[in-house]
Amino acid sequence: MTSASPPPSPAASGPPQRVVLHVGLPKTGTTYLQEMLAANRDRLRDGGVLYPFLGPGAMFRGAVEVRGSHDKFGLRPQDVAGTWQRLCDRAREFPGTTVISHEVLAGATIEQIAAAIAPLAGLEVHVVVTARDLGRQATAHWQEEVKLGETRSFAAFERDQFRADTGPDAGPDAGGVRPHFWHAQDFADALRRWSTAVPPGRVHLVAGPPAGAPPDELWRRFAEAAGFDADLVDAGAAARANPSLGVAEIRLLREVNLALDGRLDPRAYQRIVKREYAESVLAGRSSTRPRTPASLREVFEPVTRAWLSQIESRGHPVHGDPADLLPVLGGDDEVHPDDVPAAERVDDDPAALADGFVAAAGPGESAGGTSILGRLRSRARRLRPGDPSHDEM
Repeated sequence: MTSASPPPSPAASGPPQRVVLHVGLPKTGTTYLQEMLAANRDRLRDGGVLYPFLGPGAMFRGAVEVRGSHDKFGLRPQDVAGTWQRLCDRAREFPGTTVISHEVLAGATIEQIAAAIAPLAGLEVHVVVTARDLGRQATAHWQEEVKLGETRSFAAFERDQFRADTGPDAGPDAGGVRPHFWHAQDFADALRRWSTAVPPGRVHLVAGPPAGAPPDELWRRFAEAAGFDADLVDAGAAARANPSLGVAEIRLLREVNLALDGRLDPRAYQRIVKREYAESVLAGRSSTRPRTPASLREVFEPVTRAWLSQIESRGHPVHGDPADLLPVLGGDDEVHPDDVPAAERVDDDPAALADGFVAAAGPGESAGGTSILGRLRSRARRLRPGDPSHDEM
């Protein structure tokens, strides 16, 4: 991330210019919130709230620039260079509240945070961390890693990540060895790191509401933390959620990843396998949703209670009920995330799918990609929930 010259001071008259950095955490309703902000951009601006638009994917590219993680996402340095500064310039130009949101920011190191805050000097900066209970996050994290190419089972993740926490450290960008799950989901540590550049009283925690809460409850908690009226928009017009997969689809994708054996570069994998196949084709199917086994309560509940105690002692504002962050787990008789009920098993050939994806990324990829992905989308439409043909798989 390139450094910029010191920005001019904001205008002294009028209400303070407020910048809200929503930094995640990953898989905590961030897609829903970002879709709500984007879909209501004009109405929010009329109400004094800017969700800046520089072009498709600008928030993501800006966050990637802050983290220096372009390689991980199949991007080149020139794809992201200067994006964060341009977002900050928009915030400086707007007289009200500006919201910048992307979950990639959650894992920033203290040095990266300092560099990200520097272009906002003189403005009233708030940071919002959205969190969700570790029970739901464990299966969400595992599934997201599979959508990024992972092949390991949930049981392997339990051994290698969920039961292998070493406690907060320098972070993966600075040589830390803590398992990725804990880096990504430790909301107390995220609040601590962002508080090195922003006063703790302006670093907010939003507790993800429990299942069965009103559909707009997360939006209302977020708006309260960000300091604007939730009723500026119709929160009942729900934005799309981040596509999730069931146990059968996760098993199939793991097998596809194994068959790919690294034959796609990250850029091609993101486009063809993650977005076009997993989040479009597989997300259109229906199978049992994975639930974290009850045996992990002994790990997740004591940690959560310790984190909440730290947050209370540091004086961070909390929006929503902190008890909503206690782990939600499956029952003793529920299907293990690695098990696929016989009636839900699929007959797709992982090796053939992998070969097709590799062909789609090669010369003439437009025709090849249209062919294989078109057939898969057609099949997915026939296998929507409630379609009798699903029972034949």
